[in-house]
Amino acid sequence: MSENIVKLDVVMIYKDRYPLPIITNDIFMEEFENMELREDDIFVITYPKSGTHWMQEIVNLILVNGHVEKLNSSNRRIVIELADVTTFTAAALAEAGPVLRQVKDAPSPRVLSTHVPFPLLPKQLREKRCKVIYVYRHPKDAIVSYYNFSLKFAHMEYGHPILHTPQQFAHFFDAAVPGKCMFHTSFTVEYGSWFDHVLGYYQLRHDDNFFAVSYEDMKTNLREVVKRVASFIGRHLDEDALSRVVEGASFQTMKESYKKDHNQNKDKGKGVLDANMFVHKGQTSQWTEYFTAEQNETFDKLFRDKMVNCEWTVQYEPRHL
Repeated sequence: MSENIVKLDVVMIYKDRYPLPIITNDIFMEEFENMELREDDIFVITYPKSGTHWMQEIVNLILVNGHVEKLNSSNRRIVIELADVTTFTAAALAEAGPVLRQVKDAPSPRVLSTHVPFPLLPKQLREKRCKVIYVYRHPKDAIVSYYNFSLKFAHMEYGHPILHTPQQFAHFFDAAVPGKCMFHTSFTVEYGSWFDHVLGYYQLRHDDNFFAVSYEDMKTNLREVVKRVASFIGRHLDEDALSRVVEGASFQTMKESYKKDHNQNKDKGKGVLDANMFVHKGQTSQWTEYFTAEQNETFDKLFRDKMVNCEWTVQYEPRHL
């Protein structure tokens, strides 16, 4: 690897197959797969950088009729299979347990977020028929957003900014795109490929406890998406409550909410998720600023091969740069 390229994608391999973040481990994952669920649990599931915290906020807002002041940092957790930390130092990780332990006694209904691929879902999910909300996003935009997120994490790890370069993105692209890397001898990204993730959950599309929506639909018609999500989880919103949820789920309000949580918890000597890491405007078609023509061609070929029978992703049909 060139000395000018920083390795962004350090992972742990679970069950000799699944690449997961290094802030989880075998013990945490076994607890996750065997966790005790409740029938009214609501799972928010996405591939990374596909609207996890946005949908999590929407669901939580629906549950409180849009009264954002009733939410706090306990509602805005990272995905539950990871270590319960807000600073990613070796000392903090060594002492931490998984987030899922912190939600064990949380009041119902619990909103539980995860990025795990379909085969790793908790074993009780089908039996308890928990609600599952899956958000998918244009794969090229998801990869670019994931890349920029990884640069920020690398900044924390290395102690200095990691700048975007075409070479740095090429390194990440090769890790994120199936067939571009030697799995155990080179590198890959956390949670594996977008293709496998989406197709795994596509199997659930006919289940009545499963709801899927695209990130792009959330961007273009948030009000309608909120209505559909509320109906799915069995909550009625009048027009005033609906408007409050839409406003509370706006980029600016979420930014302010996360900042308020951060300041309150900092005063108590505790950490909280940083809005700068987890809340973004989420531009669409940003990938055109990163992908080379060759990378685009490589990705498009893979997309055509893998997604030919997936109705969700028709809107992402390849186009030339």
